Amino acid sequence: MRFNLKHAALVAACAAAFPAHATNGYFLPGFGIRSQGMGGVGIAYGRDSLSTAANPANAVNTGMRGDMGMAVFNPERSAKVYESPASPTFGFFSGDVESDSKYFLVPEMGFSMGLTEQLHVSMAVVGNGGMNTNYPRNLFPGLGGPPPTPVDKGIGIDMMQLLVPISVAYKVNENHALGVSLVLAETRFRAYGIDTFKAFPILTDPTKLTDNGFDYSYGAGVKLGWQGEFMDDKLTLGLTYASRTYMTKFDKYSSLFAEQGDFDIPENYGIGIAIKPKKNLVIAADVLRINYNDIASVGNPGPGDDPAGAAQGIPAMDLAAIYGGCPAATNPYCLGGDQGMGFGWDNMTVYKLGVQYGVNNKLQVRAGYNYNKTPIPNNQVTFNTLAPATVEKHYSVGFTYRPNDELEVTGTYMYVAGNNQSRCGQNIVDCAEIGMHQNVFGLSMGWVLDPGPVALGEYGEDDWAGINFDGWYGGFNFGQSKYDVSATVDNTRTEGWKVYAGYEFNKYLGVEGGYVNLNDMTARTGTVRTEIDTDAWTLGAVVSYPVTAKLSVMGKLGGAFMLADIDTKNGAALTAKTGDDGFEPNYGVGVSYALFDNLNLRAEWERFDRKDLNIDLMSAGMVVKF
Repeated sequence: MRFNLKHAALVAACAAAFPAHATNGYFLPGFGIRSQGMGGVGIAYGRDSLSTAANPANAVNTGMRGDMGMAVFNPERSAKVYESPASPTFGFFSGDVESDSKYFLVPEMGFSMGLTEQLHVSMAVVGNGGMNTNYPRNLFPGLGGPPPTPVDKGIGIDMMQLLVPISVAYKVNENHALGVSLVLAETRFRAYGIDTFKAFPILTDPTKLTDNGFDYSYGAGVKLGWQGEFMDDKLTLGLTYASRTYMTKFDKYSSLFAEQGDFDIPENYGIGIAIKPKKNLVIAADVLRINYNDIASVGNPGPGDDPAGAAQGIPAMDLAAIYGGCPAATNPYCLGGDQGMGFGWDNMTVYKLGVQYGVNNKLQVRAGYNYNKTPIPNNQVTFNTLAPATVEKHYSVGFTYRPNDELEVTGTYMYVAGNNQSRCGQNIVDCAEIGMHQNVFGLSMGWVLDPGPVALGEYGEDDWAGINFDGWYGGFNFGQSKYDVSATVDNTRTEGWKVYAGYEFNKYLGVEGGYVNLNDMTARTGTVRTEIDTDAWTLGAVVSYPVTAKLSVMGKLGGAFMLADIDTKNGAALTAKTGDDGFEPNYGVGVSYALFDNLNLRAEWERFDRKDLNIDLMSAGMVVKF
């Protein structure tokens, strides 16, 4: 099977267009959907080309292969600002708010091959992580301007970080391998709605703080890796070191980030171990250290506890020390200065554990656990309302199915448990609380030209004796849903996605069912805001007509059991919470293109006919045929 580099380039371009929302601080829990199914391990164990981003020495075991995948991150973020009896909130918004943006696509791709028996090369395009918040109500209104910031002006940030490690690995002898990567990096960032800070005389340049659109930063670093195999390949150890990645500065936000807009990627290093009690059972663990605190824009303290109060041994920025001293090049404590306010993050140690079992010669299953202590000290909650990286515990399951010798299909689900942090006595607001939990869904394809020295042995030896999958397929689409309502609307367009499976009786007729998430919309009538969150389970007939050998048009007709949660608010207060579930018609049209023998690209429009409103879903994705 031929790996098409034009298609790979297209996916790489897409990767630069979508933000991620990460879980180990702002880093992803692991490189590649396969790794994330094992808790993110990858230092001592990796079998696909994406694993070379975790340890370049993995390339000696990946063979010749190409990988493409897509993950959907579903972070649910919330923030709350309120006053204690001892102190007012200076007229700021007092209440809680949830971020609107809830789904993010994270594409990935990679390729690896051996040049000789000893020398191997690889390249990957992966999301390193990111942060996104999009609060519909401003947490800090009443100041800023002129004019003053209104409460209904949104506030948030949008940051995405992309890595392209180009790796070379050398097998020194039968048991040891070394690897090195040149890591190219791009970061995209914007901030909006934080005009309130303009009311304080703490800025180097008020025009480079907020609402300046996207800015881009570029840079490069180096990653080194080693792997050693012992005890007849039953034990593998690994080490990695990634240098600080030096990035160009964010000129549009040079008064927000310390060191005049600097936002380097922190140094990180780790150790890993993989044990194989039997050929088809792998138990792996990593420990990774990420030095967030060494990056001034991330690690410098932000507004927190009054320095005269209980700081728990953690310094907090004393705003009084810089009042009246900005803008002045001689004052490093101004926002944007070398000692300017940051997010106050600590360095982080991440612990990862994963298990993989080869059920038979076509199926592997895996599970994992990933833990890190939140990098945010409790006295640094105020700034981190914009970046609530509070989560600590991650649980994952996954599988790889091999329908033939040249194709692997991998899926992963990760649940990230919720965690909240709060603190009163902050410098700018009195009390602040932040929280987040996440879901991660991922699907990837691996085209295997040479499986490498060990990968096939990690499947089970028994023949597949399960279901005959001929005619079956599964797919995933991501796109935009639109609610058709008559009320005054805040937001009717939002992300939508679906996962589905079906069976083709022949090339003209099939049946398909799945789960559809239509996300939410907000409508306003006077001071009353109504938020509707909708998802659905679908089942229907699919009719296809092949226009060419690769291109088909399709139509769909069926039904959907729709579940709607409706929240009605008057101001910040929740006045009613109801549900509205029921069966509704579902129909649509689309096109399908056969990219490879087992992989189709699909684009479609669907209508969900509710009695009170219609919802349209425009989506595109890929279909895997088994």
